[in-house]
This record gives sequence, structure tokens and C-alpha cells, in this order.
Amino acid sequence: MELLITLGVTTVGLIGLLSLHLSVVRGNDGASRSAEGSVIATQELESLRAQRIPDMMMTVAGNATALPPQTLSTLGTVSGRSGMTYRRLVKVTAPTSSPNLWLLRVEVSWTEDGAAPGAGSGAYDHTLAVEVLRTIQEAL
Repeated sequence: MELLITLGVTTVGLIGLLSLHLSVVRGNDGASRSAEGSVIATQELESLRAQRIPDMMMTVAGNATALPPQTLSTLGTVSGRSGMTYRRLVKVTAPTSSPNLWLLRVEVSWTEDGAAPGAGSGAYDHTLAVEVLRTIQEAL
């Protein structure tokens, strides 16, 4: 009888440890995907910052003389670790406070657990954005 009670208590304890382990694994996986999304967004932003203004606008708008606001959503997707797909969006706007500054915003979004975007009322959707102000004067 004592052996059965010990076995029952041990089983309950092991189930609790398994639950804790699964929770930690999910947390680590989510943090890893967020970090990977951040790297992808930063790389895209730095790539745009490295270009001259006409080249950057050609990339974003398909026209070297285009002016903000411009949005580019046709960058396509990037495949990350474990087959995770990241969607990229670039926005260029001109703040009204200064005509010589443009705001570059890169948004990276992904959907967890193989769900379709918008599934579960967006519970599985994640978006991360990075921004930078850039002068339009090439010499600066």
C-alpha cells in the first residue's frame, strides 16, 4: 500500500515537472523567434540606411525620385530557423517637424505554431518594428 501511495505522489510530481519543462521550452522558443525577428528587421533597416536616397527610394517605391509617404510590402518573406517564415514591411514617411528628415520603419511579423495570419483572432500573430530618422541630405 505504501508503495502505491509513493508511486502516486511521484507520478503527480513528475507530471508537474513535465508541465514546467514544456512551459520553459515554449518561452525559450518565443524569445528565440523574437530575437530572430529583431535581427531581420535591423538588417533590413541597415541595408536601407546604407543606400543613397535615390537608390533607397528605388528599392522602396520603384522610382528614384519618389517622395514619402511610401510603403513597400513586396519584400517577400524570409525563412528563419526551424522553418519560421517572417514577413517584412517597409514604410518611409516625412515628419512634418522637419522637411530634411525621413522616418524609416521596418516591420517584421510572424505567426506562431504554423497558424494562418489572423487565426485565433490574431492570438498567434506577432509584429516587431524598428525605426530610424534619416536626413535626406547626402553629405551628412
